[in-house]
Amino acid sequence: MQFGRHLDIDGAYNVRDLGGYPTSDGRQTRWKTFVRAASLHALQPASQSALIDYGIRTVIDLRKTWEAEEAPNVFEGSSRVTYHHQNMLGDGPEPEAAHIDTVGPANYIAASYSAWLDQRKPQIGGTLATLAEPEARPAIYHCAGGKDRTGIISALLLGIAGVPEDVIAEDYALSARYLLDRYFVEQAPPESNPGNFTWEDYQRVSCPPDAMMKMLEHVNGRYGGIEPYVRATGLSSGQIESIRAALVES
Repeated sequence: MQFGRHLDIDGAYNVRDLGGYPTSDGRQTRWKTFVRAASLHALQPASQSALIDYGIRTVIDLRKTWEAEEAPNVFEGSSRVTYHHQNMLGDGPEPEAAHIDTVGPANYIAASYSAWLDQRKPQIGGTLATLAEPEARPAIYHCAGGKDRTGIISALLLGIAGVPEDVIAEDYALSARYLLDRYFVEQAPPESNPGNFTWEDYQRVSCPPDAMMKMLEHVNGRYGGIEPYVRATGLSSGQIESIRAALVES
């Protein structure tokens, strides 16, 4: 497996390391600490071993119960890593945005993400608390596509590390490059092909950087920033510092 931002893991899409991003104080995020991904249900033994060889000690599954039952995580019950099912959105109706501007996908996506942040604080805080435990790291966390739920957790981690907001938005939007193949395999209408629908097209409708920027505007306006928000989820100063110290190179 080649070392870098995108980890080419057979059987999984959109597996990316959060290392190597600049922070506002001139440092950068540390590699092999937090890894984001799409569903891991299709990993064969060689791919599982590749992730463990990469250093992964904890797997956090953010999916709903039915998703985890329909496509079980291969690490559930593993003796080699610790598996957590931390259902970020719950199994009932998804949190509804108070005001959704349907003009443009970025507005709709940002409104949905903001509602999740507001209404699922205990679940989000639980995931961050797990990632704050030194013995849990390096850790990989995932949802179905590694874009929405996973994107929110990634944004919060990078925000704690002091990564600038535009870089956080770029990391979010990068999912388009690594989910296009999944789109054609699992979601696209039969007449679609890479010649008439590119990763840039996918990004515009599914993960535009403006959606993340608008979500961060919500966090700043309502909570005063990412750190005050994660405190509102229940994280202590010690847990926040544990994540920051782990993720930012000294």
